[in-house]
Amino acid sequence: MSDLELLLKRRKREEASVKAEEGRPNKDEGRVQTLEHPTESRVLAEAPRPERVEPREKVQEPSNYASEPRVQAEDGDKVMSIMERFGDRDPKIGVWSYPAFLLLQYLYSTVPGFRMSRVAKEALERGLKEMYPELYSIAEEVAKKIYAKKGIILSEGR
Repeated sequence: MSDLELLLKRRKREEASVKAEEGRPNKDEGRVQTLEHPTESRVLAEAPRPERVEPREKVQEPSNYASEPRVQAEDGDKVMSIMERFGDRDPKIGVWSYPAFLLLQYLYSTVPGFRMSRVAKEALERGLKEMYPELYSIAEEVAKKIYAKKGIILSEGR
């Protein structure tokens, strides 16, 4: 089972527990406590409830990536060591996007010699380089180390 599937299952469980909490009536609401004299009564004060975790909203693409956290120079070694752990994995990525799928299928069927994988790879790399320049430069260094260790020769410009 992949990490993504595990994360998705965990998120579904969290959302289900939040929905179950929302559906429960408050036990203390409307209760009346009788005092020493049967004619006196008062409404119980509501006990403070622990804060409920709000369900996550769908992530929207930020219009300005400058607000996202950037990697500090002292964090570079830590980031590099984390990235190096993935060196033995297959570097394939799957994405789910109808607009991208439709565009690539159109180009594949109308442009002779069009290669979807190459264009998808270049588009993804350009986008990531623009969104996360510091992380991308670290990833390039790590990739060069991994390629050298595996004996893969990179073409010019890579």
